[in-house]
Amino acid sequence: MSLNPFKRKKFFLNYFCTSIVSHCNLNCRYCDHFVPLAKERYFSVEELSKHFKKLSSEIEVSSIGIMGGEPLLHPNIKEILKMFRNIFPYPRTNLAIYTNGIKLNSMGEDFWECCNKNKIHIFISKFPLNIDFSQSFKNAKKYNVIVRYYGAKTGEYKTMYKMALDLSGSQNYEEMHKVCWQKGFCTYFQDGRLYKCTTVGNIQNFNTYFNKNLEVTTEDYIDIYKIKNIKKIKQYFDNPIPFCKYCNIPAQVDKLPFEISKRNINDWSY
Repeated sequence: MSLNPFKRKKFFLNYFCTSIVSHCNLNCRYCDHFVPLAKERYFSVEELSKHFKKLSSEIEVSSIGIMGGEPLLHPNIKEILKMFRNIFPYPRTNLAIYTNGIKLNSMGEDFWECCNKNKIHIFISKFPLNIDFSQSFKNAKKYNVIVRYYGAKTGEYKTMYKMALDLSGSQNYEEMHKVCWQKGFCTYFQDGRLYKCTTVGNIQNFNTYFNKNLEVTTEDYIDIYKIKNIKKIKQYFDNPIPFCKYCNIPAQVDKLPFEISKRNINDWSY
């Protein structure tokens, strides 16, 4: 049971991301959500609403990234955006869709009107897909919606990075946590659990596909339905978690060219 909100302040997060679908229409190699390995899943408005209402009663957040998989695949995307905005009012919380853009040109006027009304930003991952986004930018201008490229400089394409999972779990988890660049940038929320990063939050996709057991313990996440006090949340984010033993941060490779995944285990491990 939650503590009386009048007796304490909420815990503050600058940012977290979440998935509204598990699968994608692109399946990038090295995806840190392990999306090419995931089974198709559309998160329902009802289940998302339940978890996010509970989260909002415990945590204040400045920005939320709505992801997947590819979020524009969700047939109820407009209802989900309305739900997010009702729970996380503007301007207290910024809401942004992160998309590969494949479906963006074909989104109807009702989608753009929804984004305008609910103050939703759109960030396009700029991959070399030979897509002309001029129509999307015209719609953005017409409906006063902010649309920008994400993860790429002007005139350039977004590159990839390859994580380096140590399948033996033999890394010094305290040392890996110390050198991890994802701290504070990749906080992830899914199914009522708050994770330090997208890797631990989505590792079940990797485990299931490759029949592995990179273990996620109760110390590796915060269950928002079992929160006792703010101090415990702070301790979680300040300290290493057991799962850090599976990450070899120095072995990660950055600025790799974009490719489609062939679902090879070496795309995520070394």
